[in-house]
Amino acid sequence: MENNSLAAIIASERAYAALPYTESGTNVQRFSDAVNAAGLAGCQGQAWCATYQFAVELETVGKAQALKNWHMTGGYVGYSCFDTYKVFERVGKVGKVPKVGALVIFNRSHMGRVLSVDGGTFECGEGNTSNRQFNRDGDCCAVKTYRADDAGIKGFCYIDYEATEMTPTDVVRQATQCYTLAHNGHYRYGDSHALPPTSDGIISCDRLIALICWRMGFVNQPRGGITVLNMERFLLSWGWSKITTPTPKAGDIVLMRANGERTPTAAWHTFVVASVNANGTINKYDMGSQTRIDSKQPFTGAPLDEWSNREFYCIFRVASDEYVFTPSALTSGATNNSAYLATEILKARGYKGIYDGKKQKELELNFRWTIGDMAAAAQAQADRIKRGVRVNAVCGEINAAFWFDLLGMLPFKAVELPTRETKGLSVLLCQEILRARGILGADGQPLKLDREWGQNTAHAVRQYQAARKLPVTGIVDVKMWADMVNIV
Repeated sequence: MENNSLAAIIASERAYAALPYTESGTNVQRFSDAVNAAGLAGCQGQAWCATYQFAVELETVGKAQALKNWHMTGGYVGYSCFDTYKVFERVGKVGKVPKVGALVIFNRSHMGRVLSVDGGTFECGEGNTSNRQFNRDGDCCAVKTYRADDAGIKGFCYIDYEATEMTPTDVVRQATQCYTLAHNGHYRYGDSHALPPTSDGIISCDRLIALICWRMGFVNQPRGGITVLNMERFLLSWGWSKITTPTPKAGDIVLMRANGERTPTAAWHTFVVASVNANGTINKYDMGSQTRIDSKQPFTGAPLDEWSNREFYCIFRVASDEYVFTPSALTSGATNNSAYLATEILKARGYKGIYDGKKQKELELNFRWTIGDMAAAAQAQADRIKRGVRVNAVCGEINAAFWFDLLGMLPFKAVELPTRETKGLSVLLCQEILRARGILGADGQPLKLDREWGQNTAHAVRQYQAARKLPVTGIVDVKMWADMVNIV
């Protein structure tokens, strides 16, 4: 699965280079402030090329994960290029080959990050630099191109970015970190149009949401980022649920009307719910004024249906636990949703049932685990053994180990909607379900099981939506994904 955190880090470095971000020539800049705010050594007033790289990581994934990524949970030395290299060297994570996301350590005590690789060259994002290569004495951020075998490169430090799950807890965690960044960084209240959001030190209620989403990997934001004007369209297109009753939960993004208006204007207000109290009041993160930026948060507000100056519009909720599917073991005669899904996967992969004369029967899509389904599963299990993969038994029954083989994870949880990632397991499962049901791509052919989201898959999704009487959008939202996976 394409990693959202890495995508956000790369997008941030490109954005800082394009602004461009500069400091006064005295090595006093916001990146050291961000690291200092996390209780680490930010090196304000000193060379900041290494601090810049850690600050971007810190702002994207948070302190705990950033320290884990840099193998510094036992002690932070991310302000030093060579000390950072030694840490990665101790854990065997250094080399001479550029990889996207890797830190680049230069012999001149300078650091960058690999943003892309093209044959024998790579793009490098750098801080405390100028437009000259290898320069660690500038006052800006830049993106440059180097040869991979350049003698000026000491080596590359490899970071194993973990796949990121988007959950309500994650929203609250990001909101906490964004508030801390704005509060400790003395951000000003105003209408920021910077990307990454608030990178100019200006924040407001909707720019808080833009920053939270950016840090969770939603970096393809409109110019100026997410606002109260485009928030509904953006979040719904990426799989968030819209709740129209004032029943908040932790991690919800709330949108409130102003002045009785029925369509969004700049006067509408938004915030993040941190928790809900027994009496219905909510604890929230809210960047709606300078006073709120400067105050301690989260703070307590009235229930959503008891506001005196605004009217509740809706809640946007991360749809993480609404499409969980944990498959059950399948033995002869089992009747459940798991049987339907397993048959779909086997059928899509070309397996067939028992022989009818000299010809094997096509698998039938139903909720019963039949002798034909077991024959197909036995073939799949035998093929696994031929490839050297250990299988407990070739009996046509599906246990936890074989579900892992079919789905790639167990218990299965579609942590990414198929249209939120460009490739990966969720896209593959989507293709298998569509293919098994006989839905063709734009080319009139059965879908290729290539894990890549393309025009053929998007076309098949639209055909599925029309057949199931769902909104024909070409986007797999939460409702459609539940319909596909859970067979509801």
